[in-house]
Formats: sequence, structure tokens, C-alpha cells
Amino acid sequence: MNDFAYPSMFAWFGVVLALWIAGGWLARRRLKALGILGQTSTIRRMFPTGLVRRRRWARGLQISGLLCFALALAGPLLGSRLVEFKQKGLDVFIAIDCSLSMQAEDFKPNRMAHAKLILSQLIDKLAGSRIGIIAFAGQAYVQCPLTIDENAAKDVLDTIDVGSVPIPGTVIGDAIRVAIKGLKAGEGQNRVLVLLTDGEDHHSDPEAAAKEAAKVGLKIFPIGIGSADGEPIPVMDDQGHRTGYKRDKKGEVVLSKLDESALVAIARDTDGHYLRASTTGDEVDELSRYLDKLQEGDQKTKMFNRFENRYQWPLALGLILFLAGLAIPEMGWRKS
Repeated sequence: MNDFAYPSMFAWFGVVLALWIAGGWLARRRLKALGILGQTSTIRRMFPTGLVRRRRWARGLQISGLLCFALALAGPLLGSRLVEFKQKGLDVFIAIDCSLSMQAEDFKPNRMAHAKLILSQLIDKLAGSRIGIIAFAGQAYVQCPLTIDENAAKDVLDTIDVGSVPIPGTVIGDAIRVAIKGLKAGEGQNRVLVLLTDGEDHHSDPEAAAKEAAKVGLKIFPIGIGSADGEPIPVMDDQGHRTGYKRDKKGEVVLSKLDESALVAIARDTDGHYLRASTTGDEVDELSRYLDKLQEGDQKTKMFNRFENRYQWPLALGLILFLAGLAIPEMGWRKS
């Protein structure tokens, strides 16, 4: 499956196969129902000449078109071109908080959406560095290993949301430890963790984890998101509509507050720098300046083959086949 950009999309072949089987089953049901009126052979002679054949052709062309669409979604990689790449010598893990508190609406539309916007802008500025993504809530996972493909990193970031990590809670310390483990095999001399969270932690000892990070030369740049006064946490239904706010055991509305002191301590212990998220996004430029200083004079030029995603070819063929199937008339073409 290395010849395809998104091999998971081959699951759509199963959907198309199911449609083909369902179409055949419906056609047989239709013939069986007509059999009630008399012998099938007699009834077929009452149909317009070639009707069954035209229906088969139309159905075959439409199914073939859908198969081509599925192939286009998988992204066939055909051919490559040599690309010059300036590697900046930075290994950067981005850890994003996916806990329920990131649904708080002190940033519009909510903290999570604003956090993803900030991090997407940051990834654009990190072109040339190796970028990885960690999602954390009650546990921490590497969602994207270190890669020089910033577009792939952004694609992974787009899929992350509140609930991406099924275990509730917030374990900042575990996110730091996962970054340390992921960076041990890194080639870059400058190792960075950008940690975007509201700072609330559930007994994962982030300061001890920060001290571990300092020992391996990992600098942490926390970005705090939220308000110090606190914001209620919306509770959503399956359709994404707010049904109320999270409450504690006493029935009182829970407020999620930004804990800056913990994030400042993490930055201080690792020789990083704490920044606070803003509506203007100025913190992205500020962080970018800090990272530029780390990588000054540490750039390497490499050449590598970039495979070309030729999704346009099966997409165009699929469109032609599908439209051809729709163009076949039930009653045949009239002779002038």
C-alpha cells in the first residue's frame, strides 16, 4: 500500500461492492415480481428491445465510475520529482490538549478550534523542520511521528478534536514524557515541544516530567489557552448541539481556568518560553522568532524524491464512466 497516499480509503471499495450486490438483488426482485403476471420470458418480450442489456451497461459503467472515485480517494502515487529541501535542524513535537475543557468558549468558536488554527499557522512557519503531533487527554498518544512533510502534519492536525483521546482527564506530564521518548531517536540537535493546553493537570506531575525533558535537551514552549477567571464547559449531544454545561457532584457548573503558573514553571525548567494564546495570533510570530534563533546556522540542504499524487486520472475516468452510465436511456436512442 506504499503506492497510495491514503490506503485507508480502499474501504470505499467495499461500499461500492455492497452497492453492486444490492443493485443485482433489486433487479432479481423486480423480475420475480413481474413473474406474478405471467411467464418471465413472455413478459421480457414486452419490454423495449435491448432494455435489459442497456440497464446492465448503465449499471456496469456507474459502478466502474464509483470504483475509480474510490481509487482517486486513495491517491495513487505515480512518478516522482527531485525536490531540494532545506532541513533546519529542528525536531518539533506539537502536543495539543484534547480534554473536554477545550470545548470552553472563551475563544470563538471554542478553545479547540482556536488552538488548531494557531498550530496550523505554526506548522506553516516550521517548513524545513521535522514535525510530530501528540494528542493528549487522560492519556497521551503520538498521532503523527516526526516528518518533514508539513502538509501531512496539518492533515493529522485537522482530524484531532475534543474526544480524539477517549480517556477523560488531562495529563500534561505524560504528554511531555511521550515527546521525550519520540525524540530520543531524532537526528536534530535542537529538540522542541510546543505544548498547547489550558494548564489544568490531573496528577501527572508535569514539573517532574519537565526536569526529565531538560536532561535530554528538550526545550518546552507552552501556549496557554483560556481565561484565568474560568469558563463553563459545554456539554454537546451527538449532533454537536449544546445541551448544558458540565457540573460537579454538587450540581454546580464547573469552570475551566487557565493555570499559567504550572506552564511558566515548565518553560523555565526547560529553558523554553511561555506564551499566552490571543485572538490576534501574535504568539505564533513570537514563538517563530524563538525557534528561528535555535536553528540559526544549523541548516542542511538535501535532495529527495517527492512522489506525485495522480488522483486526477482516476477521478476524470470515473466521471466519464459515471456520466456515460447515466446517459444510456431506458428506451434506447430514437432513430431520426
